[in-house]
Amino acid sequence: MYYPKSQIKTNLSTNGGEFILSTTNQEYIGNYYKISSGKRYTGTSPSNPPNILLNEIPPLTQISHDPQFQESIQQNLIQSFLITPNYTKTPPDRFIPLFNPTLPTDQDKQNGQFNRYFCKKTNELKYLEIDKETYTKLQAKDPQIAWDLYEPASLLWVIKGTQENVFNTNKSSVFKIEQNQRWNGFSQHFKENYSKYYQSQDINDLYTSGGEFTTKNGQNYIGFYHIHNGITPMVGKTHINTPHDVLLPTKKTQLMPPTTSSMMLPTSPTIPSGGGSSMGGGGSY
Repeated sequence: MYYPKSQIKTNLSTNGGEFILSTTNQEYIGNYYKISSGKRYTGTSPSNPPNILLNEIPPLTQISHDPQFQESIQQNLIQSFLITPNYTKTPPDRFIPLFNPTLPTDQDKQNGQFNRYFCKKTNELKYLEIDKETYTKLQAKDPQIAWDLYEPASLLWVIKGTQENVFNTNKSSVFKIEQNQRWNGFSQHFKENYSKYYQSQDINDLYTSGGEFTTKNGQNYIGFYHIHNGITPMVGKTHINTPHDVLLPTKKTQLMPPTTSSMMLPTSPTIPSGGGSSMGGGGSY
């Protein structure tokens, strides 16, 4: 039935002790809305089903004169709120999930993968990235959270390897959740960013005989080098924490990730006489 907005008061809530469901006579805790006639229904508004009519809990005198009603609710309601004189505990307020993404730790970066957590509103195609604690509460149907309004899912997210493999692996994992849990449009939430948090790997033990790189002061560089984070060529076999120079590719050099064979250093690299390791001084990065 349609009601004008002016006749509806939405987003009301009860912590219990006020209403029972007209269908089961069980006590109701949660959101409800009220129309101008005074009737109340479950949900934040008519567009947030199920919309079940709520009845007020009758006073003790009325219950005592209606044996049929008294019998139907004594287990669900009277013992908890009306008969038990020492009952003082107030049902806790439920909270809803909030956007709180999990970020990879240093250990995760070493492992090359970590878990991300998401949830979907049960009656809408709305997705939210959450933390592990919220995910666990939703899975366990913890009464502190609105578990009946959200569906949780966890996703193993890969952050190491070749960028192409990382992208394809994560994309495949997302589409599996979309298909298995019927989360239509879940993949659109990622906006094709399946390489998020990608950890580029250093390429070590490389050697140049010259003509490929220069130092910051323009000198031709001959010697060992590495590519830091798969992007930046730098002096030395491997990356170290102390300052060391960045190498500048010459115009003839197209810096590409080397193949397995080109990454292997010859047993005895030929170093031109008088060449040695030529590098300029200056600042480091």
